[in-house]
Amino acid sequence: MRRYESVFIVSPTLSQEDRQPLLDKLTKIISDGQGLFVKFDEWGLKSLAYVVKKQTRGYYVLTDFCGDGALVKELERNMSLDERFLKYMTVCTAEEVDVAAMQAEVAAAREASRPKEAPEEAPSGGEEEQSVQTEPTADSAEVATDTPESGDEEAPANGEV
Repeated sequence: MRRYESVFIVSPTLSQEDRQPLLDKLTKIISDGQGLFVKFDEWGLKSLAYVVKKQTRGYYVLTDFCGDGALVKELERNMSLDERFLKYMTVCTAEEVDVAAMQAEVAAAREASRPKEAPEEAPSGGEEEQSVQTEPTADSAEVATDTPESGDEEAPANGEV
């Protein structure tokens, strides 16, 4: 199994409601072809470097996945048949991929992207609130400075300040 990145540009005239089924179709093609999703990143609407199919802007999407050559061929075949795709390009980023390690990486990334639960708050039933010291004290940190304190050093004889 190889690892691929596919960047494609969708027509900017599509609304989010029209674009979502198109993107779902691509995810279905990858999952039906025994592919493994690593990342699906929508970059959004951006200006094109040159005019493509009479468009100066496009909606960019990056897909990072694992699969075989037949899966890439099917994915690109579907993009070439659909006129809503302005451009696409798929590159192989790794020749051999350990599937178990890749699944662990995907699971770890999903776990990290989940929102963290808020910490439990202490009940406020008559208990005193503890004050938190925000300013550093002389004991906690000392900062070295290059400037002498006033009165420690005489002024230079040549008049420089």
